[in-house]
Amino acid sequence: MSTYQAVAEREGAWWAVTVPELPGVFTQGRTWAQAQEMARDAIASMLDVDPEHVDVELVPILPDHGETAIEALQAARDRKRAAVAAEAQAMRDAIDRLKAAGVSVRDAGAILGISYQRVSQLSAGSSG
Repeated sequence: MSTYQAVAEREGAWWAVTVPELPGVFTQGRTWAQAQEMARDAIASMLDVDPEHVDVELVPILPDHGETAIEALQAARDRKRAAVAAEAQAMRDAIDRLKAAGVSVRDAGAILGISYQRVSQLSAGSSG
């Protein structure tokens, strides 16, 4: 499957879509989903391939650099995912240390602020 980046710019009630790497490909859609589907179809038509073999990454161009706010949101989401992963690893490490110290599952749950059942699940999933 080939992936193409398409640029979508708001024009009145429509998203106007172009594909920079394929000059001459232009389409539009009223909704974001419609614009993405129309871009997929336009690219497939230009390349004479089945639309199922085309993937489109639709990138918004917004007034006053609104796309910067979207990029900031994505960066925040990436940081959140990393923090969640770090918390999960820290939780497993803490459970392993408590277990090694002979602390009961119920006490470990109380210390860590989670249920003893969750301690058991995480303890069973720990590799070390």
